[in-house]
Amino acid sequence: MKICFYLLFSFLIFSNTICFAQLDSSKSELNKRKDNDELYDNVPPKKAPTLGGDFKNELKNTIAGAIVGGLVIVSVGNYESEDNLHNPLSTYPYRDPLNGNYTKPHTLNIHKSIRFDIEDQFVYSNHNLYGNHLKAKLRPFQYFYFQSEMFQLFEYNSTLDQHSDLLFYNLDFCYDRFRFERFNLGFTAGANYIADDVKKGGFAFGFNAEIFVVKPISIYSSIKWSGINGHPVNTFEVQGKYHCKRFFASLGYQHLKIATPKYNFVSIGLGIYL
Repeated sequence: MKICFYLLFSFLIFSNTICFAQLDSSKSELNKRKDNDELYDNVPPKKAPTLGGDFKNELKNTIAGAIVGGLVIVSVGNYESEDNLHNPLSTYPYRDPLNGNYTKPHTLNIHKSIRFDIEDQFVYSNHNLYGNHLKAKLRPFQYFYFQSEMFQLFEYNSTLDQHSDLLFYNLDFCYDRFRFERFNLGFTAGANYIADDVKKGGFAFGFNAEIFVVKPISIYSSIKWSGINGHPVNTFEVQGKYHCKRFFASLGYQHLKIATPKYNFVSIGLGIYL
């Protein structure tokens, strides 16, 4: 754990360039719609329809339908042939030395019908920029779950001797496409909302995965893309978790891109499985 901390701290110092008033810059940009008019200046005029246009449109629609159908099968899975999609939810990771978030159906006394995961992390970039990341997951059963997140960032501008903050939320529907005993991977889809002086939201989509290396260690990672007024609001995190029955501690790295400014944080947190 000490080596991981030193590596993360060194990476943070190397990659993070101190830039004052980043939060104010992010909020200012998000309040202005990105001008994309120049993208259309050089678009050539549409050609007049030609013979065979209806056939081409039908062919395109057929191909598009096949692609959508294939994506649904790939993203949701085949419940008749993939046993891992029926794996039940475990009471908590490493309840059995071989299981993570999911376990085999025949494993007795470690199944959970409903689970509630809560984690709170302190995120630190430098003495002028830090914050908090609160995350909650409601798992009504093994097939999907809901996730809510709250980021609260604080910044001190030493040049102007003033403080600024930024608060934003994510609410997602989450589906683990692969639900193995020691590995799960899936996607999230939902919305985000930035409060304070912005008060705007947008659609969000992403992926997450967790691998349970060996008791009591697991590695979790997630990435999410979103946008407000044509500006990106993207998040990425990777963390190592140390599990102790229903509790866990985490140490990781988080990268946020809110409009033009980029933010790099070391994170440390605690969590519980209920």
